[in-house]
Amino acid sequence: MNAMPAVTRPYDSGIRPRHGRAAHPGRHPRRDLGLDGTPGAALRLTRRGRVVAAAVAALLVTVVSLLAAGAAQATNHALPSGAARQNLIQVVVRPGQSLWSVAESADPDEDTRAVIQQIVDLNSLSGDFVFAGQQLWVPRG
Repeated sequence: MNAMPAVTRPYDSGIRPRHGRAAHPGRHPRRDLGLDGTPGAALRLTRRGRVVAAAVAALLVTVVSLLAAGAAQATNHALPSGAARQNLIQVVVRPGQSLWSVAESADPDEDTRAVIQQIVDLNSLSGDFVFAGQQLWVPRG
């Protein structure tokens, strides 16, 4: 009878490899899987990468907040309350018009700077810029 030869396996002697070598030749002990589950490089960010990603996210949130605030400001068409509403009219800003030209056409007999301040106050504007299509409450002249 022929005896079968003993099957030997690499590293089967109980001796463990040193210096982080794999338990089996040609295989790495840790396999990173990609997003689709196949072997590949997993996404790893350095500290700088995490800081940059957080800064970009904060910037996006800020921009979206500012755009939302501007849209809310532009759609503020509430009628002012009290007796003041009797001397007001609502105008739509035409292309090329500035707040100065709106104030001059609204009340040409008054000081234009005072009329601009009234328009800013009546419409709760945050600055002195107006946009084409914007509806404004102005004093009747």
